[in-house]
Amino acid sequence: MKKSPLLLFALIALTFSMQAQTSNKKSSSSKSKNEKKVKIHKDAKHIITFSLMSDVHNENDFELLLESPQLGFDLSYSKQTKGKLLSNGISLGWQPIATADNEIETPGQEGTLKAVNQMIHAHYTVTVSPFKQKRFQPYIEGIVGAKGVALSSSYDYDDPDQTDVNDIPYFSTTLNYGYAGGFRLRATELIYLDVRYARVQSGELKRIEGIEVVNGELTFTTDYWKAPVGYLRAGISLSF
Repeated sequence: MKKSPLLLFALIALTFSMQAQTSNKKSSSSKSKNEKKVKIHKDAKHIITFSLMSDVHNENDFELLLESPQLGFDLSYSKQTKGKLLSNGISLGWQPIATADNEIETPGQEGTLKAVNQMIHAHYTVTVSPFKQKRFQPYIEGIVGAKGVALSSSYDYDDPDQTDVNDIPYFSTTLNYGYAGGFRLRATELIYLDVRYARVQSGELKRIEGIEVVNGELTFTTDYWKAPVGYLRAGISLSF
């Protein structure tokens, strides 16, 4: 009989002990989940954007851009971290220039020579985006890098036994800098619409003015050229 109160007390103590351990486990589990959530929010977000782009030769007449756009491609990457206002990234682009994009038949050599005058750029970007977690995310960018003009040529022989020839007979670059403004609009957690307009100051470049074939050789003439200040891009952005 004397042992009964002691057993009852021990049973009560054991019950309270088990409840305390369960409560501690739930608390630590909840704390762990919260820590994971915090960690997830602190992780960097990687943004890759695939875009069509076109130079704007006359900013006072955008209808020209819509009527006959010279479309190129732009691939950009940036790293966005919660809590940081600035994001660093890069932008790589390619666009044909209409002054020389010709296919020339070469009698006696049974083939076609194609020459394309084109512009490329490689930019380092610093982006300010204060609304990173919103559906609509306006941003501004600082731009510095290089822009180049190149002439690429390819000779495609009609005879399949002959090896086609690809060459870059002319390449010229200049440093440039500028700024851009745009926005990202969220479609899903992964996919965004990205639209951006940039104004970039460039040094003098030479572009291909005309091309011809003389004695089976590609020849060309160049003239000094001021690259367009503005260019517009629009595309799809992936965030992960």
